[in-house]
Amino acid sequence: MDANQLVELVQRYRENRDFIANEETAKMTLVVPFIRLLGYDPSTPREVRPEFAAEFTQADGKRQPDRMDFAIFDKTGSKPLLVIETKPLGTDLASKANQLARYIAQVADLHFGIITDGCHYLFYGDLESQNQMDREPFFTFSLDDPNADWTKVAKFLSKFSRDAFNAETLVTDAENSRYRQAMVEKLAKVLKAPAEDEGFLKWLTEDVYKGLRTKAVMSRLGEVAREAVEPALLRVIGEDFLSKLRERIQESRGPADRQAADPATAVSAPAAAVQPAPSPEEPMEERQRVIETSAEEMQFFDVVRDICVKAGTKAEEILSRDTVNYFNVSIRRPTKWFLRYFVTSKRRYIATWVPTTEARVLAPGFEVEDAPAVWGVSRVYLDGPAQLWAIKALVLRSLELAQARKDDAPEPPAPTT
Repeated sequence: MDANQLVELVQRYRENRDFIANEETAKMTLVVPFIRLLGYDPSTPREVRPEFAAEFTQADGKRQPDRMDFAIFDKTGSKPLLVIETKPLGTDLASKANQLARYIAQVADLHFGIITDGCHYLFYGDLESQNQMDREPFFTFSLDDPNADWTKVAKFLSKFSRDAFNAETLVTDAENSRYRQAMVEKLAKVLKAPAEDEGFLKWLTEDVYKGLRTKAVMSRLGEVAREAVEPALLRVIGEDFLSKLRERIQESRGPADRQAADPATAVSAPAAAVQPAPSPEEPMEERQRVIETSAEEMQFFDVVRDICVKAGTKAEEILSRDTVNYFNVSIRRPTKWFLRYFVTSKRRYIATWVPTTEARVLAPGFEVEDAPAVWGVSRVYLDGPAQLWAIKALVLRSLELAQARKDDAPEPPAPTT
């Protein structure tokens, strides 16, 4: 599965979600296209059988037929690989997964099932006990998730595709996915409150404190451990950050500057306090100019504001701020930016919050690439502000992502001059 195809399904959901009023509409609008993305043909019953019926033995011993919305079979058409149950948009899917459990329990060769409302997809398996569905899904994703990495999601889903489906390796991958998620949750929990996990606190302090471990001592060590978490995380993150920062500084210096200064000494401060180097794309005299808002930049702001207002945003909520390096447009307050406009001596481009793979879909025909980390996530080259109308979907998507971000979420810092 290609990430761009998945992004197109995301866009399809956004454009149609207000009109998906029932289960049938969710099937035809979203679930059938999803099946096609996996490489199966919903119109070929050898591969995909809608309303697949099977008989199950009830508690009283009677045989009762039951149906699944879709059953996907192997290339021979004889072995079920995957069943999909669809519910109306907005359904609490986890509470409705019993039907999947019945299928996995009584269809010997079946190990995987999906329950979905077209937007949210929950993948279940029988990883703990064969033909007994696990209580928790081993993988989930949502088309409505503004922070989803669609490249990673597409890579995982590709394992369920027609050409790649392998039950044995999928079980291993599913187990790894579940183990990974459990580790993330356990680490997050213990790092938030290290004193509450006795085993973790004992491991953490065994080579640090050699004295008698009374209740008062352990309480004290627990408090110290809590205070040690943040510096430790900064050190782990900081080393990678500093390494990349050294590379940027090296790239931005001329040969004489590289010999005159050791970049390691220039970044000896803690990572959280380090300011990023100026972009090597911008000439020095350009970075040192007096801030003067140009007519072109004001035109850029006017077009962005018009696009947002037509989409339902209040005009007074769209703000602008000029800087030495770029012209900033934000929502409700200056620090909550969603577009940055760059005008250099060579080219013009915007920086956005939209992942590059998604930006390419929303800006067809435009040159799109990863933005330097200090500017944003993706950047799109254009000839001038008027072309924003051609990529208004991208503008609104970046606005949506900016609004979804938490106030304390990390973002590319604004460069100093």
